[in-house]
Amino acid sequence: MFALLPQVTFAAETFFETENTQIRVGDKFEVGFFLNTENEDINAIEGEIIVPETLLKLKEIKSGSSIVNFWIENPQMVNGNIPFSGIIPGGYSGQSGLVLSLVFQPIQKGQGLIEVRSIKTLINNGQGTETKTSVHNLYFIIAGQAPLSQSTVVEKKDTDAPETFEPVIASDSTVFDGKYFLAFSTQDKESGVDHYEIQESRNIGIQNEQWITGESPYLLQDQDLRSYVYVKAVDKNSNERIAVLPPQKPLSLYRNYWILGILVMIGLVVAAINLRKILWQT
Repeated sequence: MFALLPQVTFAAETFFETENTQIRVGDKFEVGFFLNTENEDINAIEGEIIVPETLLKLKEIKSGSSIVNFWIENPQMVNGNIPFSGIIPGGYSGQSGLVLSLVFQPIQKGQGLIEVRSIKTLINNGQGTETKTSVHNLYFIIAGQAPLSQSTVVEKKDTDAPETFEPVIASDSTVFDGKYFLAFSTQDKESGVDHYEIQESRNIGIQNEQWITGESPYLLQDQDLRSYVYVKAVDKNSNERIAVLPPQKPLSLYRNYWILGILVMIGLVVAAINLRKILWQT
């Protein structure tokens, strides 16, 4: 059994939804966390979802279908709390924007509350203006043990790779002391992105043993920007998508010809020496 606990409505609101009318111990169920912008255009959201761990076991966090395109703080459980922070480039305006979904498994009979704290939303006006946001928490009752598992969570096999994306190399005095860094982000509409891996190489081609797990922004090792940069997005079912950036500062044609000229000269000198040896022998 569930009930939504409303508060006074402000300029935007967040709320939970679930298809379950009742839950029992052991049965998985899914709860969606949504944003209603109330006709505002919102481009950032952050907050914290509080889960009663004595009653509910978190099985999975889904963000693949989220309106959030770029997570500053990826949602994950920390001591019963799920902090999150993300941005929506271009903004979002709507009544039911899915922020994330939570899959739970009840542990024991009882009643409790899934609630949101420290919620903040920013208006997409170029100034980062915060708008007042109300919350609708979710009250639930867990009945006794189900005779058979009747999970309402649909298990769907994810075979699709994360969406295509384009990493960007940039520098900023406030990030990594002005050094060059890599920024990247993508989505996976099924299971969600699990992690990213990065590889830098001055040679064309990927070396499987050279991948390094990292997050955006990522400090580039080659500050000369003469390397190929590969970024691999891996979803929660191990599907992969790789993006490639060519060297931003490749060797100039002049330098290439200069090096080639040196090699040719060395070759001619070696050939001349060998020819002289042959002539002396004859």
